Amino acid sequence: MNAVEASGLELRAGGRNVFSGIDLEAPVGSMVVVRGRSGAGKTSLLLTLAGRMRATSGGLRVLGEELPGRAGAVRRRVALAEVRGVNDLDDALTVEQHVAERLVLHQPWYRPWVSKDQVAEQIARVERAVAVTAETGADVPALRPREFVSDIDPLERMALGVVLALIGRPDVIVVDDVDSLRRTEDRRRAWESLSALRHTSAIPLTVLASCSDTSDIRWHTGDDRILIDLQDSPATEGAS
Repeated sequence: MNAVEASGLELRAGGRNVFSGIDLEAPVGSMVVVRGRSGAGKTSLLLTLAGRMRATSGGLRVLGEELPGRAGAVRRRVALAEVRGVNDLDDALTVEQHVAERLVLHQPWYRPWVSKDQVAEQIARVERAVAVTAETGADVPALRPREFVSDIDPLERMALGVVLALIGRPDVIVVDDVDSLRRTEDRRRAWESLSALRHTSAIPLTVLASCSDTSDIRWHTGDDRILIDLQDSPATEGAS
């Protein structure tokens, strides 16, 4: 089964093509990497695939739901890690405050609070996921619950964005601009961690991510990864 199917997908805005000619068949559990320079339309394409932006033309089906008609259903199953300018983390909140806030969003409206046990349970779940990624060599640092977002380093901030996205147990997560991590080692650990996360739940997680440079990605034999290159014509790239 495909998580994402796109045919001739195009978005026009401000009299120009933001992206065009996107053809994609991404199986459940695969990783789709959107590559392009700054301003190439990477974020717009990710948000379109996530049901947050409406394509101008072309066909798009996500998790079996036709877009744009079923955008609401897609949004409930596709979660965004932090996308700058869309769902920024609050520097004034701690890690556990962010977790509590996100848990509340997934509860009925008449329960606008969460217990300390709920937050602790979620943090423990995160630690188990981080342990799985460590086995792959990603070694992403554990999040410290009472630390303020303003004090955590860029890799931890990206990890927190992913953790918050996973709270609703989505089928697909979106991670924008991995290249915002300045250190080569951090980018390598981020890619390895994202790859490992796809297999930490009973239902394989599909990852949609973007970057401008794919040289930090290790393409493992047998991996189901797809590269969409917005600098040239769309293409797929197998494992090497």
